[in-house]
Amino acid sequence: MDGFVNSLYTPPKDSRKGDNGRLLIAGGSRDYHGAPVFALLAARRFVDLLYFLPAEKDAFLVNAVKTIPEAIVVDSYKSPAIRGKLDCVLYGIGLGDAKAALPQPKTLNTKLVIDGDGLKRVKGKIQKGAILTPHENEFKMLFGMEGSERNVLEMAKRCQCVILKKGPIDIIADGRPGPGCGRVETNRIHNQGMTKGGTGDVLAGLVAALACRNDAFTAAVAGARINGNAGNLLKKRFGYNYCASDLAEMLAESCRMLKGHE
Repeated sequence: MDGFVNSLYTPPKDSRKGDNGRLLIAGGSRDYHGAPVFALLAARRFVDLLYFLPAEKDAFLVNAVKTIPEAIVVDSYKSPAIRGKLDCVLYGIGLGDAKAALPQPKTLNTKLVIDGDGLKRVKGKIQKGAILTPHENEFKMLFGMEGSERNVLEMAKRCQCVILKKGPIDIIADGRPGPGCGRVETNRIHNQGMTKGGTGDVLAGLVAALACRNDAFTAAVAGARINGNAGNLLKKRFGYNYCASDLAEMLAESCRMLKGHE
């Protein structure tokens, strides 16, 4: 049983639709339609309502997303379907070179997770309180230094955000002002089968979903461990021969296991 996973929000018995998480995933492009699909597949079991805002009006991208019945496609941050009703926005997965840059959702009063190509768009203007999920090269691109534990914490404090630096050992640091500032956790739960394309998008979708109803640091730590444990469960079944969509489908079972439920 994992303490961070076990502390995750549990829906109250008197919940109504929407009470337990409303997530918007903003990104994708005609070149990278798979990234948002993986993130949506990861998130759909962990939130009540799931929205997708495409970075480009590309039919192939939208049609790919519409194969996921839980996903609701919207055309802007001002869509009546989501106005004033979001808990978190995942920004940047699969943007590629999309010319239609998405605005940062600063005015939506939501939590924000920034991943993938979105990290390039927000370099030098990172929103306070956001969760960043860079791998080593993205961390170097953002901050000009290697992603050591000390550097990850220092940059998290400088930006007043949470950083989940992905790698052989995930480093999660909380730099937000307050009692939790300076917390650092690591995650060693994963295996080399998770080097396949799309597994980072799965992690981003999961972390964003958990952030809807949990503290950002808790969401990042628990998300990394649930995701890694899902990879280890798949390794027991298939060796290293599994893919990102398999990983997304295993997240709910991984969460149940880490919470100690039989």
